[in-house]
Amino acid sequence: MLDKPQTESQTSEVQFPFKIVDAGGAALFTKLNELMVKTTRAIWESETELLRLETEQVTKCFTPARIGEDPATTITDLTDQLQQRTDSMITQMRRINDLTRECGWQLIALYAEGLQQAAKSASPRSPD
Repeated sequence: MLDKPQTESQTSEVQFPFKIVDAGGAALFTKLNELMVKTTRAIWESETELLRLETEQVTKCFTPARIGEDPATTITDLTDQLQQRTDSMITQMRRINDLTRECGWQLIALYAEGLQQAAKSASPRSPD
């Protein structure tokens, strides 16, 4: 009924179904780091553009309409501008989503490639 006390090594051990080191070592880590840096930079650039678009949209919302213009034309123009900016923001958000998804698939592909190389190097070679 009483649980055994866990030792320090048991509590700090992370359970993974695989070992990354077994899948390629330093070369794999180099490729993974390059991929992460490239993806992080692209996401950062997209986030910066998204922030610019949002700031522009908020600024336009607080800009008062010109006096003497036809209200119907003013509202139509504001609605069209809002739709264009919203479409641009959605495009940026989709780009960020695509970058993240593509990075995930590339990570899996790199890991699979590393496992294949590790399996080839670990398998006994038949004499020719």
